[in-house]
Amino acid sequence: MIRGTTPTFTFTTDMDLTGANVLYVSFMQNGRVLVEKDISDAEIKADEVVVKLQQGDTLRFDKDTSRPVSIQIRAGFPDGSRVASNIMTTSADRILKDGEI
Repeated sequence: MIRGTTPTFTFTTDMDLTGANVLYVSFMQNGRVLVEKDISDAEIKADEVVVKLQQGDTLRFDKDTSRPVSIQIRAGFPDGSRVASNIMTTSADRILKDGEI
């Protein structure tokens, strides 16, 4: 992803999350969760979770491109069961002029 943009993330899951009543997609960098999207921010299909980040979200990431961004999906179901994805990694590439446009 590039800082200051509005990327759409599409995650393929190995289980159907359409029955989830709680869901979080967390984006962590430098040991801190900087962006978190919940079930109201996500489009959930049988084997996909789609979330879109806003410009302000991506500007929260460090300008140092050597610092990876970790991503994890967690979901809960009405029966009390909870699941979590493997942790995924991406980068937050720099922009020449900082700030929102």
